[in-house]
Amino acid sequence: MLVSVFIPFVNEEKNLPEVIERVEKGGKSAGVDIELIMVDDGSDDNSYSSAKIASANKEWVKIFRHQRNLGLTEAMKTGFKKCKGEIIIFLPSDLQSHPDEDIPALLNGFEKGVDVVCGRRKKRKEVKIFLSRIYNDISNFLFGLKLHDMNWIKAFRRDCLDDLDLRSDWHRFIVQILHEKGYKVKEVPVKWHPRKSGKSHFGFKRIPISFLDSIAVKFVLTFTRAPMRIFGSMGIFQLFISFTITGWLLYATFVLGEPSFRTRPLMYFIVALFLSGLIFLFMGFLAELIVGLRDEIKKMKE
Repeated sequence: MLVSVFIPFVNEEKNLPEVIERVEKGGKSAGVDIELIMVDDGSDDNSYSSAKIASANKEWVKIFRHQRNLGLTEAMKTGFKKCKGEIIIFLPSDLQSHPDEDIPALLNGFEKGVDVVCGRRKKRKEVKIFLSRIYNDISNFLFGLKLHDMNWIKAFRRDCLDDLDLRSDWHRFIVQILHEKGYKVKEVPVKWHPRKSGKSHFGFKRIPISFLDSIAVKFVLTFTRAPMRIFGSMGIFQLFISFTITGWLLYATFVLGEPSFRTRPLMYFIVALFLSGLIFLFMGFLAELIVGLRDEIKKMKE
């Protein structure tokens, strides 16, 4: 069995020779054939040269390069296209994950029916643990998962690539997207190692962005599956409220004898609510047509 190990990197000059060496050991330990796909996402140090020198005479190592930093999602798009293995393993280049330990651990997690295997860091000692826990709790709540470490190393079957439509910073949501599309996910314990050199590319400004992205991913996945459920339910709810208030308004005017100048502002609100509900219903119909056309185009391409 051929296994593709995908490792993107940015400014990890000192770590790359050891990473390549450990990947080779991991393949031998797991008893599988390995190809290593590396993508330099615009490093401004000697990382690319370091990787080329360390992989000299190793035909199973392929290195690609972005001329400038495009982000991890774009690096994944580049790397995944080059992966030919039956299983793709995503690992970082900072040596917080040791490939010789984690490649066998992830591959052993592929029981019958399992499509995605996530590594759960044990004895992790970082300031980011609390933030990571919040991220995982939110993802578990939104996507119905019961995992502890979704944004770490992972392995998935090649079939999963066909259902991965990555955009922006959606590399953090690979597990959530695949789970939402029906793939079975499993978690296995792995060791965590402190970084030896270089610096983390994590920034605290990503915290609110990740939260908003989580909601966006959930919305888009639900929208593409059943858009009328979203817009239609919002429209019907607003129509129901407008009719309810209208009934009370008629009762107050003709039974209780409320003067019209007191109820006039409420009439304007009812009209706005009614029109808004109709708009949401029409948006639902249009969204259903758009999704239907998209599916037809997708079938034609296949």
